[in-house]
Amino acid sequence: MQLFRIVDPTVFDGAPEHGMDFHLALTEGRTEARTEAFVVLGGRVAISLLQPQGAWTPHLLDQAWLRPALATEQREATFNEWLSGLPEAPPLSPIQDGAHLGPLILRLAEPGPTRESRDVLAFIVAQAGPLGVPPSRRGPVYGHLPFLTKTDHSTVMYRWESLPMSRRIKRTAARSFVGADTYAAPSSETPFAVTGFATVARFALPSLFPACFRWELQPVPSLIECGASVPLNGQSGGGVEVRFPSTTNNRGPIADPVFLPVM
Repeated sequence: MQLFRIVDPTVFDGAPEHGMDFHLALTEGRTEARTEAFVVLGGRVAISLLQPQGAWTPHLLDQAWLRPALATEQREATFNEWLSGLPEAPPLSPIQDGAHLGPLILRLAEPGPTRESRDVLAFIVAQAGPLGVPPSRRGPVYGHLPFLTKTDHSTVMYRWESLPMSRRIKRTAARSFVGADTYAAPSSETPFAVTGFATVARFALPSLFPACFRWELQPVPSLIECGASVPLNGQSGGGVEVRFPSTTNNRGPIADPVFLPVM
Protein backbone atom coordinates (compact mmCIF):
# COMPACT_ATOMS: atom_id res chain seq x y z
CA MET A 1 0.00 0.00 0.00
CA GLN A 2 1.26 3.45 -0.90
CA LEU A 3 0.82 6.18 1.71
CA PHE A 4 0.03 9.81 0.91
CA ARG A 5 -0.49 13.00 2.89
CA ILE A 6 -3.90 14.70 2.65
CA VAL A 7 -3.26 18.33 1.75
CA ASP A 8 -6.59 19.63 3.06
CA PRO A 9 -7.93 17.34 5.82
CA THR A 10 -10.96 19.58 6.37
CA VAL A 11 -12.49 17.95 3.27
CA PHE A 12 -13.17 14.87 5.41
CA ASP A 13 -14.25 16.62 8.62
CA GLY A 14 -17.90 16.82 7.60
CA ALA A 15 -18.08 13.51 5.75
CA PRO A 16 -19.60 10.48 7.54
CA GLU A 17 -17.14 7.76 8.46
CA HIS A 18 -17.51 4.37 6.77
CA GLY A 19 -16.17 2.69 9.91
CA MET A 20 -14.08 3.52 12.93
CA ASP A 21 -11.44 6.07 11.92
CA PHE A 22 -11.68 5.73 8.15
CA HIS A 23 -13.30 7.17 5.05
CA LEU A 24 -13.42 5.94 1.49
CA ALA A 25 -12.53 8.39 -1.26
CA LEU A 26 -12.05 8.66 -5.01
CA THR A 27 -9.82 10.88 -7.07
CA GLU A 28 -11.70 13.89 -8.37
CA GLY A 29 -10.89 13.37 -12.07
CA ARG A 30 -13.52 10.63 -12.45
CA THR A 31 -12.20 9.48 -15.81
CA GLU A 32 -11.03 5.93 -16.49
CA ALA A 33 -7.40 6.98 -16.67
CA ARG A 34 -7.47 8.91 -13.41
CA THR A 35 -10.03 7.26 -11.16
CA GLU A 36 -8.47 5.66 -8.10
CA ALA A 37 -9.82 4.48 -4.76
CA PHE A 38 -8.32 5.37 -1.37
CA VAL A 39 -8.85 4.60 2.28
CA VAL A 40 -8.35 7.77 4.33
CA LEU A 41 -7.24 7.45 7.96
CA GLY A 42 -7.98 10.22 10.41
CA GLY A 43 -8.53 12.66 7.55
CA ARG A 44 -4.75 12.96 7.19
CA VAL A 45 -3.29 9.83 5.56
CA ALA A 46 -4.55 8.35 2.27
CA ILE A 47 -3.80 4.75 1.33
CA SER A 48 -4.07 3.79 -2.33
CA LEU A 49 -6.13 0.67 -2.99
CA LEU A 50 -4.99 0.22 -6.59
CA GLN A 51 -1.24 0.76 -6.38
CA PRO A 52 1.18 -2.16 -5.90
CA GLN A 53 1.00 -3.49 -2.38
CA GLY A 54 4.77 -3.54 -1.99
CA ALA A 55 5.09 0.20 -2.52
CA TRP A 56 4.07 1.34 0.96
CA THR A 57 6.50 2.53 3.62
CA PRO A 58 8.17 -0.65 4.96
CA HIS A 59 9.57 0.89 8.14
CA LEU A 60 6.37 2.36 9.54
CA LEU A 61 6.63 0.52 12.85
CA ASP A 62 10.10 1.97 13.44
CA GLN A 63 8.78 5.53 13.42
CA ALA A 64 9.28 7.48 16.65
CA TRP A 65 5.61 8.40 17.01
CA LEU A 66 4.72 4.70 17.39
CA ARG A 67 7.14 4.12 20.26
CA PRO A 68 5.91 3.72 23.85
CA ALA A 69 6.59 6.14 26.71
CA LEU A 70 6.55 9.35 24.68
CA ALA A 71 5.12 12.60 25.99
CA THR A 72 2.07 13.80 24.05
CA GLU A 73 3.86 16.84 22.63
CA GLN A 74 6.82 14.75 21.47
CA ARG A 75 4.58 12.13 19.87
CA GLU A 76 2.60 14.75 17.97
CA ALA A 77 5.77 16.53 16.83
CA THR A 78 7.39 13.34 15.51
CA PHE A 79 4.15 12.35 13.80
CA ASN A 80 3.89 15.72 12.05
CA GLU A 81 7.49 15.38 10.91
CA TRP A 82 6.77 11.91 9.49
CA LEU A 83 3.55 13.12 7.87
CA SER A 84 5.27 16.03 6.15
CA GLY A 85 7.63 13.58 4.46
CA LEU A 86 4.85 11.67 2.70
CA PRO A 87 4.02 12.54 -0.91
CA GLU A 88 0.90 14.65 -1.42
CA ALA A 89 -2.30 12.80 -2.21
CA PRO A 90 -4.18 13.79 -5.36
CA PRO A 91 -7.38 15.80 -4.83
CA LEU A 92 -9.87 13.39 -3.27
CA SER A 93 -13.63 13.40 -2.82
CA PRO A 94 -15.06 11.44 0.13
CA ILE A 95 -17.71 8.92 -0.81
CA GLN A 96 -20.74 10.22 1.05
CA ASP A 97 -22.99 7.19 0.67
CA GLY A 98 -21.02 3.96 0.80
CA ALA A 99 -24.01 1.61 1.05
CA HIS A 100 -23.12 -0.09 -2.25
CA LEU A 101 -20.17 1.68 -3.81
CA GLY A 102 -17.82 1.52 -0.81
CA PRO A 103 -17.74 -2.27 -0.25
CA LEU A 104 -17.51 -2.90 -3.99
CA ILE A 105 -14.47 -0.64 -4.28
CA LEU A 106 -12.78 -2.56 -1.49
CA ARG A 107 -13.54 -5.90 -3.15
CA LEU A 108 -12.14 -4.70 -6.48
CA ALA A 109 -8.85 -3.92 -4.75
CA GLU A 110 -8.40 -7.49 -3.45
CA PRO A 111 -6.04 -9.24 -3.84
CA GLY A 112 -4.40 -6.85 -6.26
CA PRO A 113 -5.18 -4.42 -9.09
CA THR A 114 -5.74 -5.59 -12.64
CA ARG A 115 -6.66 -3.75 -15.80
CA GLU A 116 -10.08 -5.37 -15.59
CA SER A 117 -10.64 -4.16 -12.01
CA ARG A 118 -9.65 -0.63 -13.03
CA ASP A 119 -12.11 -0.72 -15.94
CA VAL A 120 -14.91 -2.01 -13.70
CA LEU A 121 -14.16 0.65 -11.09
CA ALA A 122 -14.27 3.36 -13.75
CA PHE A 123 -17.64 2.05 -14.96
CA ILE A 124 -19.07 2.00 -11.43
CA VAL A 125 -17.93 5.54 -10.76
CA ALA A 126 -19.42 6.71 -14.05
CA GLN A 127 -22.77 5.15 -13.06
CA ALA A 128 -22.70 6.37 -9.48
CA GLY A 129 -23.66 9.94 -10.28
CA PRO A 130 -22.57 12.91 -8.15
CA LEU A 131 -20.67 11.97 -4.99
CA GLY A 132 -22.49 14.53 -2.86
CA VAL A 133 -25.66 12.54 -2.23
CA PRO A 134 -27.01 12.52 1.33
CA PRO A 135 -25.39 9.83 3.51
CA SER A 136 -27.28 6.71 4.40
CA ARG A 137 -27.86 6.35 8.12
CA ARG A 138 -27.56 2.58 7.90
CA GLY A 139 -24.38 0.63 7.52
CA PRO A 140 -23.31 -0.86 4.18
CA VAL A 141 -23.60 -4.50 5.33
CA TYR A 142 -26.63 -6.42 6.50
CA GLY A 143 -26.64 -6.57 10.30
CA HIS A 144 -24.21 -3.67 10.69
CA LEU A 145 -25.50 -1.02 13.16
CA PRO A 146 -29.17 -1.90 12.64
CA PHE A 147 -30.32 -0.86 16.12
CA LEU A 148 -31.03 2.43 17.87
CA THR A 149 -30.64 3.06 21.58
CA LYS A 150 -29.77 5.86 23.99
CA THR A 151 -26.82 6.46 26.27
CA ASP A 152 -27.32 7.55 29.87
CA HIS A 153 -25.45 9.64 32.43
CA SER A 154 -23.02 6.81 33.23
CA THR A 155 -22.20 5.60 29.70
CA VAL A 156 -18.51 5.36 28.79
CA MET A 157 -17.45 4.72 25.19
CA TYR A 158 -14.05 4.22 23.59
CA ARG A 159 -12.68 5.00 20.17
CA TRP A 160 -9.52 3.62 18.57
CA GLU A 161 -7.59 5.60 15.98
CA SER A 162 -4.44 5.06 13.92
CA LEU A 163 -2.99 8.56 14.28
CA PRO A 164 -2.13 10.44 17.50
CA MET A 165 -4.33 13.48 16.81
CA SER A 166 -8.05 13.10 16.15
CA ARG A 167 -10.13 15.23 13.81
CA ARG A 168 -13.42 13.63 14.92
CA ILE A 169 -12.95 14.38 18.61
CA LYS A 170 -12.99 18.10 19.35
CA ARG A 171 -11.50 19.57 22.50
CA THR A 172 -11.95 23.29 23.05
CA ALA A 173 -11.86 25.52 26.12
CA ALA A 174 -15.64 25.73 26.07
CA ARG A 175 -16.56 22.08 25.51
CA SER A 176 -15.48 18.68 24.24
CA PHE A 177 -17.60 16.80 21.72
CA VAL A 178 -17.68 14.09 19.06
CA GLY A 179 -18.53 14.93 15.46
CA ALA A 180 -21.59 13.57 13.69
CA ASP A 181 -21.38 10.13 12.03
CA THR A 182 -18.40 9.11 14.16
CA TYR A 183 -17.81 5.51 15.23
CA ALA A 184 -16.89 4.25 18.71
CA ALA A 185 -17.41 1.14 20.86
CA PRO A 186 -18.71 0.33 24.34
CA SER A 187 -16.36 -0.18 27.27
CA SER A 188 -16.94 -3.95 27.03
CA GLU A 189 -14.62 -3.98 23.98
CA THR A 190 -11.50 -2.78 25.83
CA PRO A 191 -10.38 -6.30 26.94
CA PHE A 192 -10.39 -7.45 23.30
CA ALA A 193 -8.82 -4.47 21.49
CA VAL A 194 -5.64 -4.31 23.55
CA THR A 195 -3.13 -3.69 20.73
CA GLY A 196 -3.10 -1.74 17.49
CA PHE A 197 -3.28 -4.83 15.30
CA ALA A 198 -5.89 -6.54 17.49
CA THR A 199 -8.11 -3.50 17.01
CA VAL A 200 -7.80 -3.78 13.21
CA ALA A 201 -9.04 -7.38 13.37
CA ARG A 202 -11.70 -6.75 16.02
CA PHE A 203 -13.42 -3.98 14.05
CA ALA A 204 -12.68 -5.41 10.56
CA LEU A 205 -10.88 -2.30 9.37
CA PRO A 206 -9.79 -2.01 5.71
CA SER A 207 -6.28 -0.79 6.54
CA LEU A 208 -3.55 -2.81 8.25
CA PHE A 209 -2.37 0.40 9.91
CA PRO A 210 -2.32 -0.40 13.68
CA ALA A 211 -4.96 1.53 15.62
CA CYS A 212 -2.87 2.31 18.69
CA PHE A 213 -4.59 5.41 20.10
CA ARG A 214 -7.59 4.83 22.37
CA TRP A 215 -9.81 7.73 23.39
CA GLU A 216 -12.24 7.60 26.31
CA LEU A 217 -15.60 9.27 25.72
CA GLN A 218 -18.35 10.08 28.22
CA PRO A 219 -21.21 11.26 26.02
CA VAL A 220 -24.19 13.11 27.40
CA PRO A 221 -27.45 11.13 27.09
CA SER A 222 -27.95 10.82 23.35
CA LEU A 223 -29.17 8.61 20.53
CA ILE A 224 -26.69 6.11 19.08
CA GLU A 225 -26.72 3.40 16.43
CA CYS A 226 -25.23 0.05 17.42
CA GLY A 227 -24.55 -3.47 16.20
CA ALA A 228 -21.88 -6.09 15.62
CA SER A 229 -18.79 -5.61 13.47
CA VAL A 230 -19.27 -8.25 10.79
CA PRO A 231 -16.37 -9.93 8.93
CA LEU A 232 -15.04 -7.59 6.25
CA ASN A 233 -11.81 -6.66 4.49
CA GLY A 234 -10.19 -10.02 5.27
CA GLN A 235 -10.65 -9.42 9.02
CA SER A 236 -12.64 -11.45 11.53
CA GLY A 237 -14.70 -8.65 13.04
CA GLY A 238 -16.78 -9.63 16.06
CA GLY A 239 -16.58 -6.36 17.98
CA VAL A 240 -19.52 -4.25 19.09
CA GLU A 241 -19.65 -0.86 17.41
CA VAL A 242 -21.69 2.28 17.87
CA ARG A 243 -22.07 5.43 15.83
CA PHE A 244 -23.10 8.90 16.94
CA PRO A 245 -25.53 10.09 14.22
CA SER A 246 -25.26 13.70 15.36
CA THR A 247 -22.72 15.90 17.10
CA THR A 248 -22.58 14.78 20.73
CA ASN A 249 -21.22 16.68 23.70
CA ASN A 250 -18.98 15.00 26.25
CA ARG A 251 -19.84 15.21 29.95
CA GLY A 252 -16.46 16.75 30.68
CA PRO A 253 -13.02 17.34 29.12
CA ILE A 254 -11.66 14.52 26.92
CA ALA A 255 -8.21 13.35 28.00
CA ASP A 256 -5.28 12.60 25.71
CA PRO A 257 -5.50 9.16 24.10
CA VAL A 258 -3.96 6.11 25.71
CA PHE A 259 -1.19 4.63 23.59
CA LEU A 260 -1.52 0.88 23.03
CA PRO A 261 1.31 -1.38 21.87
CA VAL A 262 1.36 -2.17 18.18
CA MET A 263 1.14 -5.93 18.83
